[in-house]
Amino acid sequence: MCGGEVVWHTIAKSIRGPSHVYRGTPCQDQHGTTILGNSPNDTLVTCVADGAGSAEYSEEGAQIACDAVLQGAAKHFESECHFDHLGVDHLIHWCETARQQIGELANQRDCPLRQFATTLCVAILSPRHAFFFQIGDGAIVLGTRDTYGVVFWPQSGEYANSTNFLTADNFRERLEFCVADRNFTEVALFTDGLERVALQFHSQTPHPPLLPTAV
Repeated sequence: MCGGEVVWHTIAKSIRGPSHVYRGTPCQDQHGTTILGNSPNDTLVTCVADGAGSAEYSEEGAQIACDAVLQGAAKHFESECHFDHLGVDHLIHWCETARQQIGELANQRDCPLRQFATTLCVAILSPRHAFFFQIGDGAIVLGTRDTYGVVFWPQSGEYANSTNFLTADNFRERLEFCVADRNFTEVALFTDGLERVALQFHSQTPHPPLLPTAV
């Protein structure tokens, strides 16, 4: 996703991987994007969520997580008209809203919350500030003036090939939050399926051939 000072242009897609096609399972990745405000106060809100492959209803958990972020951001902007004072408490509230909705669905289906397990990556880019938060793997790559970097490195869980999830009881401890008092021109969010082609793990940097300046 990229943009200039005011106008954002976005592209997004969630695709079933080969293993999902082979097993006949749905795509468990979800995404959401909205643009709030009118020029010159346009703010991009974008998120991706990856449902756990071992969780029966994880694609629904991922969708609920993205929807909760977009709705929470829209309500915040409607009341404040800006994101100048957005803090981690607001983001935790959006997460709690998602967890409550997931909990209600889990009760209806008589199953534990973990059956809706999902990661969550969020970027909010306003004219004056940028906000980022993440639970789990996947990554946010940020760019401006031909300089690119990874906001948070993908989180690893307690065991090999595992990560952290929004549905875990200790999600607050795993949530990473960052604020930058500047604007950016480009941002990309992706789930773990692209980590090995989009990131260089030895240097913890974006993979150069995937960056716009390398094309």
